[in-house]
Amino acid sequence: MRVVRQLRRRGSGRRESGAFLLGRQRGSVARVTAYICYDDLDPHACESGAITFHGEGYAALWQYCREEKLQLLADAHTHPGSHVGQSHTDQENPMVPMVGHTALIVPKFGRTSWCSLKRVGVYEYLGNFKWRIHAPSDAERRVVLTWW
Repeated sequence: MRVVRQLRRRGSGRRESGAFLLGRQRGSVARVTAYICYDDLDPHACESGAITFHGEGYAALWQYCREEKLQLLADAHTHPGSHVGQSHTDQENPMVPMVGHTALIVPKFGRTSWCSLKRVGVYEYLGNFKWRIHAPSDAERRVVLTWW
């Protein structure tokens, strides 16, 4: 809820915004407990309307994770319309090009339900610029919302 509200606020209904989702992995379960927005790490990341994240932002991200003893679990960014499919740019430029990384795409610059993933695109990076789509109806969902 807080991430979606923050992305909506930062994008002002006019531009994409994004955040890294952080927490801890325990066996096969990862729990997001914190997030940090792209433009907190790289002040110029969202200036052009689309996201362009620079090297100094990654350095700041890894330092933040070390200091807070958190792991990078996923990333989320907004798209302008209702379509949450990956753009060619999304496919060719994963925020974290590590096999297994999860990327979420939030529609309407964040003007969407914060209590459901039905309208959010969920993608798993397979390497070599290939992705697996995880539909909300999948029996083994990649991302699950919980209240605790």
